[in-house]
Amino acid sequence: MASRSEIPPVTVWGIPLAVMIAAFAVACSPAEQGVIKAQTGEPVIVLTEGACEATCPVYAMTLRPDGSYLLHAERFVKDPGVHEGTLDAAAWTAAEKALEEASFWTQAPEQTSSTLPSCQRGPPVVSITWRTAEGRQKTLNYRVGCGDAKIRQVVGQLRVAMSFDDLIWTDDRFAPDGSR
Repeated sequence: MASRSEIPPVTVWGIPLAVMIAAFAVACSPAEQGVIKAQTGEPVIVLTEGACEATCPVYAMTLRPDGSYLLHAERFVKDPGVHEGTLDAAAWTAAEKALEEASFWTQAPEQTSSTLPSCQRGPPVVSITWRTAEGRQKTLNYRVGCGDAKIRQVVGQLRVAMSFDDLIWTDDRFAPDGSR
């Protein structure tokens, strides 16, 4: 067996140095937040918008990779009720791209309150759930003005991908009780 003085310096310092570099890289990379292991094989992206102090649309829309969707439209929407349909697969691609570009997995899962002056109680809470085919799942709750600007942008991009203007939004005026 070789003595320590006979072991090349690369071997003596190489392994501990590699471990330190790897630990530093992990410590400096953004960690996933709020991610759970869920069922596999059924990827979905769900966009849910809750009530506000005015007449904001209240709905939940689930999108699948093939473009199929399930819409539960509750109040202040174009057509209340439960609806199923199909967009094209490009809807999923656009939604997934928006979430990836916003670093969804590393975003704080609760973005509904802060000390920012723009964070008020009036706007609705928007929930975004993304579950991958591998079963990685996260739900992020966001209130306009309270969270990361990237998430505000993602909400708009998800609305476009999920055909919000065609399926949900209406220019009808509503009474506070929801009647037209």
